[in-house]
Amino acid sequence: MGSTRTLPVMSVWKENLMRTHTLDLGGASFRSACRLASLSLLLLVLPSTSLAADWPGAEYAAKIKEPPKTDLDKKIQALIADYESRLARLDQAKPLIQACLPRLRQNVSLLYREYNRDHKRYRGDHLPPESCIQRLEGDMKFNLADGLEKGIDPATVAPGRWQGKAYWVEGADILGQYDLIVPRSYGPAKPTPVVLSYQDDPDMDQMRTKTPYILIRCIQRGYPKGLVAVEQKTRSILKDAAGDFHIDPFRIYATGFSYGGRTDLIMAWRHPHWFAAIAPVCNDLRGDQTPCVKQLKNVPALLMHGTGDSFLQTGKVVHQLMAEAGCPVSWRTYPGGHAPTLPFRQDVTVLTKFFDQHVMNPYPKTVTHVVEHRRYSRAFWVNAKLVRDGADMRGIFEVVVKEGNRIEIDANDQVAELTLDLCEKLLDMNKPVTVVAGEKVLYQGKPAAALKIKLRDGEPHEIGPGDQLWRDLVEITGKTVYVVQSK
Repeated sequence: MGSTRTLPVMSVWKENLMRTHTLDLGGASFRSACRLASLSLLLLVLPSTSLAADWPGAEYAAKIKEPPKTDLDKKIQALIADYESRLARLDQAKPLIQACLPRLRQNVSLLYREYNRDHKRYRGDHLPPESCIQRLEGDMKFNLADGLEKGIDPATVAPGRWQGKAYWVEGADILGQYDLIVPRSYGPAKPTPVVLSYQDDPDMDQMRTKTPYILIRCIQRGYPKGLVAVEQKTRSILKDAAGDFHIDPFRIYATGFSYGGRTDLIMAWRHPHWFAAIAPVCNDLRGDQTPCVKQLKNVPALLMHGTGDSFLQTGKVVHQLMAEAGCPVSWRTYPGGHAPTLPFRQDVTVLTKFFDQHVMNPYPKTVTHVVEHRRYSRAFWVNAKLVRDGADMRGIFEVVVKEGNRIEIDANDQVAELTLDLCEKLLDMNKPVTVVAGEKVLYQGKPAAALKIKLRDGEPHEIGPGDQLWRDLVEITGKTVYVVQSK
């Protein structure tokens, strides 16, 4: 008896509705089928030229004809010529090649983008372009020389491996790199949780053998000059990784040691919908920003310190502020000083067992947020506009959905307006909604997908829709569910 493999493909999350379609893939191998189904997702993350019939496109074709300006550009030019020649020799009639080719061209497009640019634009805390290109060469060797050119599907040998990746940092307009550690248990049939480490790192061998988590690490060098670039890298890395691996948009976690632990906390209060939970280790947060941790009511946190840690006392202050504010925070100490000995060296499951308990809910009935800048205007389904656009702002709000289609808002005097992205996951969209602030009724009427609620007057200025990384990841990874059905 013959068998037919079918792959249900799930459409993009739209409010509360998900529709399933079936794609008949005949006798294609399961992993190849998975990668073929992923082809449509790559359209969301690749430059428009990368899938065009006239690849590499007029812009890239003209650019590479320019004489190289530096030795690095000479290398880039040679790599492009080599990769283009080898990709052209692949049998593009094969489904596996068709599925992998867009991703390989995306790598080549990074070289085109960097060619003849000012390579000195990289700051000291950025990884240099030479290093990023080395990562790209390693990735191409894994996928091309050791994979497709030998008739091997790279996805079949990825579990349990370390992979160096190169990507383009959105907003910073530079190359970046990161390490991705794939657990031995990884399979594309189900979404896989991710741990992102900002400084020092959980033991690689333990992560890939003792946990089902993908580890992403080594995204920068030294101490960052502000966290804006780190935010740009985080967003870009997660979207890039989603193009290769079936990551779970609702199970992304952060950890980090010392300054990396501080980064966890700041990232979480600025973008509470990024992480399902965080586990800062020996965090060194102190100073004027510390009170912002009181707004971390939507992100569970495990705070860990060595008993002899030089930042133990400031860590206790962070824990006390969070606990008194009602944040979901846990505290743990271990023998040692300012070192991540227990969770990073001795037993990484201290981290993952905590992470196992938490899944990010994109539509919590209570949203608490602090807005330090218009970049951080959004938390989940609430987007805030402050009374003015300034670097010294600290708008704070809490929005609670109550029974009976009632929404209660508590906001300080720096918040001028809130846009509420309402849907059936929050309330009954077929019944009137009442929005109040204290005793004042701000709105009463039909719910809307983007309901604007004015709280007070403010200076005219524009804000965007706010960061919605989880929606981007849902589009990339949540669009396809891999299931094999045999007949």
